[in-house]
Order: sequence, then C-alpha cells, then structure tokens
Amino acid sequence: MEPINIVISMDCEPVRPADRQGPATSGPNSYEDSARFIEGYAAIAREFGLPVSFFIHPETAAAHPQLFLDLEAEGACLGLHLHPYKFDPDTYPTHFGSLSATRQTALVSEGTAIWQRAIGRRPEYFRPGTFSANDATFRVLQELGFRGGSISCPGRNFPDLYASWIGAPPDPHRANPDFRLLPGVLDFVNLPLTVDTSRTEIRNGRSFNWDLRPDYLEADYPTIAGNIVAQIVERAPPVPMIMIVTHNDNDFTDRRDRVADNMRRSIGAVVEACGSMGVAATGATVAQVCHSVRRSMPAAAPEFTLGHAAIQTG
Repeated sequence: MEPINIVISMDCEPVRPADRQGPATSGPNSYEDSARFIEGYAAIAREFGLPVSFFIHPETAAAHPQLFLDLEAEGACLGLHLHPYKFDPDTYPTHFGSLSATRQTALVSEGTAIWQRAIGRRPEYFRPGTFSANDATFRVLQELGFRGGSISCPGRNFPDLYASWIGAPPDPHRANPDFRLLPGVLDFVNLPLTVDTSRTEIRNGRSFNWDLRPDYLEADYPTIAGNIVAQIVERAPPVPMIMIVTHNDNDFTDRRDRVADNMRRSIGAVVEACGSMGVAATGATVAQVCHSVRRSMPAAAPEFTLGHAAIQTG
C-alpha cells in the first residue's frame, strides 16, 4: 500500500464577539491569542516533522497576513474557511449547507475578496464551517476556481447545522457535481475528515464517528488511531490519508494545556499505529494530497447500476 499521508489542519476562526465569549462558538477571544495559538500548533506539528494546512476565515487572514505567509514559506498550505453567520450575520444568519448555489457563490466570492487582499492571491482550497454543505457545494467551488478542500465529515449527521454525511466516501476523491455522497468527475478534490467507522455516537439528535481532533474531553486516541489505520489498510485507497482538525482557540504553546497535550497524543497515536501495522506514513498538505488524487484517479464517470440488491428484513 502507498504511504498514508498525514494531514494536520487548523480552522483559523475570527475572534468571538463579546456576547459569545466562551465555548459556545469556536474561535479565540483576541487576535493576540489567535497568533500565539496558530504558531504553537505549527510548532507541535513541526515536532513530528509534519506540515500544517490552515483554513483561514477572511477576518483572520486580514489580522495575520504576514504570519500566514511566513508559515507558508516554511511549508504550510493556506486555504479559505467560512462560517456564513460569523462572516456576515445580517446577510447570512445560517450555516453554509442551507444556502442555494447562488448564495454560496456570493458568500464565497465576498470572503475570497477579503482573503485575497490580505494574502496577495486567491485561495485555492476551501473548508466550510462545521463541514456544512449541500449538493451544490462542490460544483460552486469548482466554478469559483478552487482546486480542492476538506468539505465532508463521513458519518456526521447534524441536521441543525445542515451537515449530513452518512454514507459519504471516507477517502480522498474527485468530487461529484450533483450529489455530495458519491465520488465524481470534477477536478475539485475533496479530502474528508478521517473518522473511525467502527463506532457511531448518537447524542441529542445528532450522530457522529470519532475522529482524531485534540479538542475532545474524552477520547481514546490509541484505539481511534489503531482502528483508523486498520480500516485504511483494509480499504487500500489509491491515495491513503489521515486528516486531523482543530481550531485556533486553545493555547498550543502551553504544554500543560489539555488540548495541546491531546494534540501530541493524537499524532503520536497515529505514528505508533502506522508503525505497529508496518505502514509507512508521511506528512503532507492539502495541496499535495489533492495533486496526488488528480494524478492517481482519472476523471472517469462511474458505471451505471440499477442498484436493486435484495434487502434482508427478517
């Protein structure tokens, strides 16, 4: 099997409004904290020899342009991140997946313009807040010139956030222009968040599979990582990948911080799981994995099937 690409990612959120300080919404309390936390996260990844892919909200790009350009010079990948209700709560008081194709196009274009003024060029990679998307999203992103991103979270079903990914492909793939739950023929490449498919949690009307994010209060990282690596080996995808996500709202410069400690535990568990199964692992950015998918997986239309398999009901 090909080496597993380890993709370390961070959603770089804007500061929390004064009336939303605390854990109710993601993001730092100040841009001073934001810069420290971003640098600290990159430093932890660097301890393991891994690059970071940053999905950056437009306001955060405007707050830290030189920081992100310096990190890019060290090997980071920079992309656009958007929560509609954070970006413009009056015009878009909702989640990304609730928007029509026309409104997605308008929102992403507005966010791109701010991001481009800050960074000096257009973003090529995208992640929506809360992995919220609908069947128009991939087509919209390709039409706007994006080459790839991290749009899906397989197994997640958060209907209230317009984020429903039950049955979505677990591995990197070309996106489908019309149906988000199947691979397709677009040049746009989707890199799903990596999840452990062996266990589904159901809580308060939502369901999800465990992933390797460091934010959890309770997570058995060695077990999650071991299951994930075993599942990837069994699936043997053309481009194997493990994607980890977090946000810029924890102090990754403080070794005593719970989330910073979990980050080291999470990455360490992945490295150990790969080693124990004799699987090679290599650090990669979103851009590098997207390039590998386009090279390894030609844009071929899926074969038609009637799909009338018998279903056991007894």
